[in-house]
Amino acid sequence: MAMIAARASLPVAKPTVAARNTRSARRAVVVKASAEKKVEKVAAAVIASTGAVMANPLVAEAAVTPSLKNLLNSVVAGGVVLIAIAGAVTAVSSFDQLDR
Repeated sequence: MAMIAARASLPVAKPTVAARNTRSARRAVVVKASAEKKVEKVAAAVIASTGAVMANPLVAEAAVTPSLKNLLNSVVAGGVVLIAIAGAVTAVSSFDQLDR
């Protein structure tokens, strides 16, 4: 307790009038994020690189291999299954409602 009382009695320096009225003290600090500029730059880079890749004749006329065809078919089948599950959940929730 004596330590707390001793600390409370220490003098505290108050800012002078000149220090309080400085221009930097009155001016509000504005912080702007530059994330929007970075996103625009990344999007432009992706578009440019995609165009450069598609301009390559080997990529532009790439053959569809059987393994690629199977991969695409499995992705489509997975999408159909997810849509069927979402449709079933929606249908069950519409005719089996809870009353609280």
